[in-house]
Amino acid sequence: MGNLLIVGAGPVGTAAARAAIEDQAVDRVVGVVDPDPAARHELEVLTGAPGYASTADLPTGAAGDRAIVAFSSNAEKVAPAIDRLASAGYHAVTTCEGLAWPDRHIWKAMHAAARSNGRVIIVTGANPGFIMDKFPLLAATASRGVTSITVNRRVNSADRRLSLVEKTGRGLTPEEFAAGLSAGRLAKQGLVGSIKLLAHGLKWPSHDIKESIEPIIVDGLVTGLDHHVRLRSAGRTIELNLTLDWDLEDCYDEIHIEGDPPLHIRLDGGYHGDRGTTTQLVSALRHCTELEPAFYRPIDLPLRIG
Repeated sequence: MGNLLIVGAGPVGTAAARAAIEDQAVDRVVGVVDPDPAARHELEVLTGAPGYASTADLPTGAAGDRAIVAFSSNAEKVAPAIDRLASAGYHAVTTCEGLAWPDRHIWKAMHAAARSNGRVIIVTGANPGFIMDKFPLLAATASRGVTSITVNRRVNSADRRLSLVEKTGRGLTPEEFAAGLSAGRLAKQGLVGSIKLLAHGLKWPSHDIKESIEPIIVDGLVTGLDHHVRLRSAGRTIELNLTLDWDLEDCYDEIHIEGDPPLHIRLDGGYHGDRGTTTQLVSALRHCTELEPAFYRPIDLPLRIG
């Protein structure tokens, strides 16, 4: 099966390491990479693996060795680390939202790193990676002449990891929210990437995209946010609507597809983002040893059951 390296010892990397071992997707964890010794301590104790401050310090990987990279949403920060991993002999699976639809120069760099080193690099997750791109795209294959896709996602942030709660701006004043949004500290990254993945899968142009993010305010303070992305393409539309709010009731994921036949899919309670991300990561780890060396975005992966 091969060994596993965890790059980013936060809640996502920790949960994925546990699941990969439980599901026998890997033999063992052989390293934990995080610049913060306190952050990587739990995984070091859990796995008995050594800790490293940087991917530059790693030993060379053996055939089949893989890495989960979950330390940032920023493609410019994550891409160099993945390049070093591939050069050191590791396949890489990452949750980096910015790599779901990266700038052209990063896309080319990731392909070059994968192919020149004979390694597989996969971007995955719950969103982007499944619920707002791969899943609706799969559903759209069941309808002819699709003219619109709308995805509505309502998430109770009280049931999610702290880092995501912080991105909703909970507890901020409206002025602080506006400043944080302008500085790029707030809102879930990846919705624009998801809508571009959907358009690409449908073979629709994706030039006309509009995005809006508004705070949800209760008693003068922010409790969450509404995030909307809309794409128009020759009379056809894609809309992604995400609400992240504290103690939100009536949570669900919903897909509306206008075509022949029209489709309406609703997941009551919604697809849990943290647990869903863990599932997507473990699945992608298995794909690493089955695919040709390349860089794979979420919709590039083959659909396989088992």
